[in-house]
Amino acid sequence: MYSKGLLKKRALICACGILATDVAVALAVGLILACASAMPAWAVVLISTAAGAFCACAVGYPWLSRLVSDTVKPLNALRNAAVKIASGSMKTRANERAPGEIGQLGRAINQLSTKLSSNMYQLILERNRLMHILNNLSEGIIALDSEGRITHRNPAVDEIMAVGNHISDVKLHRMDDGRVWADFKRAIETGESVERNIEIAEKVVHISITPLIDEIGMSAGALGMFSDITKQERLERTRRDYVANVSHEMRTPLTAMRALIEPLKEGMVKDEDARMRYYDIILREVMRLTRLISDLMELSRLQSGALAIEKQVMPIDDLLADVCERYASMAAEHGLSFDVKGDFAALPEVYTNPDRVEQLMVILLDNAIKYTEKGGLTVSFQSDEKKVTVSVADTGIGIAPEDLPYVFDRFYKVDKSHSGKGSGLGLSIAKELWKWMGEELTVESTKGKGTCFRFTISRPDPRKLEHPEEA
Repeated sequence: MYSKGLLKKRALICACGILATDVAVALAVGLILACASAMPAWAVVLISTAAGAFCACAVGYPWLSRLVSDTVKPLNALRNAAVKIASGSMKTRANERAPGEIGQLGRAINQLSTKLSSNMYQLILERNRLMHILNNLSEGIIALDSEGRITHRNPAVDEIMAVGNHISDVKLHRMDDGRVWADFKRAIETGESVERNIEIAEKVVHISITPLIDEIGMSAGALGMFSDITKQERLERTRRDYVANVSHEMRTPLTAMRALIEPLKEGMVKDEDARMRYYDIILREVMRLTRLISDLMELSRLQSGALAIEKQVMPIDDLLADVCERYASMAAEHGLSFDVKGDFAALPEVYTNPDRVEQLMVILLDNAIKYTEKGGLTVSFQSDEKKVTVSVADTGIGIAPEDLPYVFDRFYKVDKSHSGKGSGLGLSIAKELWKWMGEELTVESTKGKGTCFRFTISRPDPRKLEHPEEA
């Protein structure tokens, strides 16, 4: 229904058009009748009809054109606005001032455009937020459609899989000799999740593939998550090795003690000297087992942060000189030389724990003597404004380059059979201890030529000593 004002306007236009047409027809008929005496009747009828029609068209066309224009032009404007909005121009607005239903339609189109623009803004915002989350995930993501084509992927998957620029459909099909693509295909076809681990570029990658189901329950593709679990696998391997090594280290003294206690219990050892020798061996194995348990407990306390270590400002010269003097005599017993480069008295005061410095020196010198068959040991030091660096070098068997990164691992030994000297925990304790104290412990070694360990001891910082809370 049109509004009353518009209906009145159009009724007036129609009435004027009809009146003008009637006047024109009447004039034409009157003119023809005046000339009718000289014409046949059929000619008069034909001419009067043609003249009436011509006059009606000539006079009524402007009025009819105006009547149609008032309706068509607003509709064309609405159509053009709707087409622009549909093409993505959300800023386009229809004319809301047109009278009647056309104006109401324009307002409805504008409201629809505003709502659609708001929804699109929210969708774009959510898409950008989702893309930001995906791009910053440490896990790799790959999404496939039902045809097996990659539709989405994040940068992390390229780094995890070490494929260079980016993973393409071809690279996905070739990955792990095609087994990864076979898992994606199975997930898409069967709608079941698939999980597996693969090794690629010295990494262990866990792949979890989940099918994507659409609203009608059909498979619309699959989503794969790639997680680098190399560290977890290494930790699990370390845990297994740790349990195996602890068991081995404990079993050795226990086996030895059992082998000695059984004949003593059965009375098979009659000689008093032999019996005392058995007791000495048992005591030595007990002490070995005690040291192993003590080392394990200390290492555990260090790694859990439960060990309290107090530092103090102190001179370091007497402590280092005493330790070196003790081990110089031990080196001489093994036929090794022991050299000290520098004067301990020239060392400045340090800020450390004296018991832990002595413990570290004992570990390093003890290992140096154990693994040096000829040559000798050298202790040297140097200092700067912040630290004192102590070096303990030997001419022993050295460490192979492939073993050097694992020197500070628990139960590390040069011989892989773990039949060597010591429990293999000393350097692990030293590393954890020095890391806990905020110091550095490093190693350099050449296979067959010797090894050099260096550790730092901090000098006192007056500002931190005055304000301990800043330390």
